[in-house]
Amino acid sequence: MGFENFEAENIKKEIVTLDPIKVEKKNLYPVVEVLEIYKGKFYLLSSSPIALVVVEGDEKYLLSLDDSEPSPELLDLV
Repeated sequence: MGFENFEAENIKKEIVTLDPIKVEKKNLYPVVEVLEIYKGKFYLLSSSPIALVVVEGDEKYLLSLDDSEPSPELLDLV
C-alpha cells in the first residue's frame, strides 16, 4: 500500500531554531526542519536537524548536518 492517492488536508513545513547550547565562548543554535501532516485521524510529525548556526562574539557561521549546502538565509534565524 503506497501513498500515491494520499491527499492530506494539511501539510505544514517550517524551519525553526532551538534554544542555544553554550560551548565555551560559542553558542550553537540547532536548526530543525519540522514537517506536520494530517488527514482525518492520521497525523504525522517529523523533525530533522539540518544545520547548526554557530555564534562566537560578532561572528556567525553555518555547519551543515547533512551533505547539502545550507542556505545562508538560515543565519538570519538567529
